[in-house]
Amino acid sequence: MEEVKFKELRKSHKGVTKLSYEVTQILESDPNRSPLYALMYAIEKGENTREKIYSYFKYFYVNEFAYIRLKQPELDDLLLKGIHKNLIQKENHIFSLTEKGNEVLVKSKKVNLVTNKALGFFFSKKVILIFSLICLIFMSSLKIITGLNSGSDALFNEGIENFTDIIKIFIITLSIKLKKDRLGAIVIILLMLITGINLIITSVFSLIEANIVTPSYFSFILMFISILINLMLLVLKNFVGKLQANFALLSDAKDNVNNIRLSLGVIVGLIFALFGIYVVDSIIGILIASLLILDGGGTLVELVKSGDDIDIDSFKLSLDKAFEFKIAHWILLVIQEENLSQTQLNNKFIEAIEKGYDTFGVWAIFGLANIEKFNVQKILSLMKKRVLFSEQNNKTYLTDKGKEQYHNVLSQEIARVSRDKKKYKDWKPPSTKVKVLWGLFGVLVPLILVLLIIFVGPIIYEFIINVIK
Repeated sequence: MEEVKFKELRKSHKGVTKLSYEVTQILESDPNRSPLYALMYAIEKGENTREKIYSYFKYFYVNEFAYIRLKQPELDDLLLKGIHKNLIQKENHIFSLTEKGNEVLVKSKKVNLVTNKALGFFFSKKVILIFSLICLIFMSSLKIITGLNSGSDALFNEGIENFTDIIKIFIITLSIKLKKDRLGAIVIILLMLITGINLIITSVFSLIEANIVTPSYFSFILMFISILINLMLLVLKNFVGKLQANFALLSDAKDNVNNIRLSLGVIVGLIFALFGIYVVDSIIGILIASLLILDGGGTLVELVKSGDDIDIDSFKLSLDKAFEFKIAHWILLVIQEENLSQTQLNNKFIEAIEKGYDTFGVWAIFGLANIEKFNVQKILSLMKKRVLFSEQNNKTYLTDKGKEQYHNVLSQEIARVSRDKKKYKDWKPPSTKVKVLWGLFGVLVPLILVLLIIFVGPIIYEFIINVIK
């Protein structure tokens, strides 16, 4: 079924890039983040008077916008721009799309639809799991072989840990199929704890009788590649897990965090081994295993205690902050204009983001699943702790600190809008020559980098080691 979808996706992508360039030039922005497109979409839906437009966009949110909120002056400017570009026409206080406007809107919809499909396919659970499986087989094999050759217990143990991660992929697949992703998350965390305990035992034995570790250039390169791959998997799993509210994927994303820690620990151990200090390899193994157990234990307690009512936001990774700051800014602007209660603020945000999703699909905001259940209460609580607003008689008011932040937010918005206008001023699609050059650049640079790592890297490595010794 996925193969059929992929074929359909390839077919639908034909000509879309050309369409994207065409509408970007007219809209002066990418169609998946264009305020003018949002305005035209609203007019087509029947929001065809100035009052209706103001009311519709009063609560409208798209994370990709340079504007945090589209207010009356911005909407008036967009209406004038639309009329000037012959996209919008006005008759007896009623706005409608011109023939050209309808044509641009249809093309923009097609571009957004195809890119949404592409995101839906490439960021699907199945594709992410297959990609993870390939990466794990490749990395675990190399680490086990390199660990045996160099005598590094930490490197060998990380290879074994990566190999056991392959089992987790099958657990996630099964949990998704059976719709038991919470149970799958618990099993994954338990495996993480077992791995941590096993790593501590192995490291303690190595501490008693330290093995001679022989670092090599390839072992260092392997660890850096491992960190990059795990970082990429962490971003993908966190994004898809949040987007589809899948606890098993989010638990596995936590495991990628631990793999990054392990790789960093191995690098430190290898550096000390260059000076003949082999015990550090084992000490770092114990420390990282302890962190792994503490992190896994905390998540397991949360999963078991919360039962089926567990909140997707319990799985907090550092990558979740990007959209939360923008939402906090949106809340500041709303509070300044209206003294709504926290419950009303939450409801208004849901209304705003639902309109954003209706217009732009997944482009409205990444990594947010089950929008009806999304609660900005946590963001509100954090803002209240920072004394950005106070609450009296079930109404919110900005504090002096909140007003200062409000003005900072407006300044940031002006700067973003200015950058956007500068970026798309006299924007033209890239020529065939430029596209060919970028294509060659994209192929040649990685190829040259790989050749340098293979042929020049060992010479530089040997020179540095000789200087150190």
